[in-house]
Amino acid sequence: MPTYLELSEAIRQVLLGEAVAPRRQVLPIPGGSFLVMPAADPQWAVCKLVTVEPERTPAVQAEVWARRLATGEVHRLPGEEITRRRTAALSLLAAHLLAPRREGALLVVGPGAVGEAHLEAFHEAFPLTRVLVRGRGQERVEALLARARGMGLAAEAWAGEEVPGDVAFVVTATPSPTPVLPGRLPEGVFVAAVGSFRPEMREVPEVLVREAALYCDTEDALLEAGELQGVGRPVVTLREALLGRRSEGRFVLFKSVGHALFDLAAVRAYLGL
Repeated sequence: MPTYLELSEAIRQVLLGEAVAPRRQVLPIPGGSFLVMPAADPQWAVCKLVTVEPERTPAVQAEVWARRLATGEVHRLPGEEITRRRTAALSLLAAHLLAPRREGALLVVGPGAVGEAHLEAFHEAFPLTRVLVRGRGQERVEALLARARGMGLAAEAWAGEEVPGDVAFVVTATPSPTPVLPGRLPEGVFVAAVGSFRPEMREVPEVLVREAALYCDTEDALLEAGELQGVGRPVVTLREALLGRRSEGRFVLFKSVGHALFDLAAVRAYLGL
């Protein structure tokens, strides 16, 4: 299994390479949605298939189909694992490139599988001083705190109204339609907002969006992310940031909604290219 840093490097290479991918297709099915996310480069053709059925358990199921073009061999990879790990690796790539502060506490809002993957990724790459966790389910909060402590990190639940000044990294990984952060953050914080993915969803309040240096994973986020609807100034894509373009603000907000290019990058990392 590739490390998060290896996945980040694979994403960087794909963003700067010859890969192509359309916007994901979303089709209605009884009780939910069916998502189709294809991508290709000169070596691989990849497609992730996802069903989202809120009344089922699990609600989301996914599979990644990949074909090595030179040989014709076909692989099927676990979509849930690839999605959570490549999402965290994407945030890690953005943080390495854009985070004003390189050391400090990590705040995770949303203690599910994607939140846990971000804990693993940021612990792999940055000297974290402690971990703070907030979420609706106490059992999940306690599980993520135990995971952090098992990595040798001080960890506690965050129940305050203000984000502590020692927080350098914030991850929001919830499907919330309303903001999960307060209206003020410490100077120089890096925020990876990865949970909301539709125009009516918003994890980050508008007052913070107005103050932030704005970045997104791809141009599709400008259409799909609630936080970026109606923003009256440029939002820099990660590819543009890799090429040297920068945004200005009191802190950094990196908004990602996911894209098939990142599944392609994960396939390349998992299968050794």
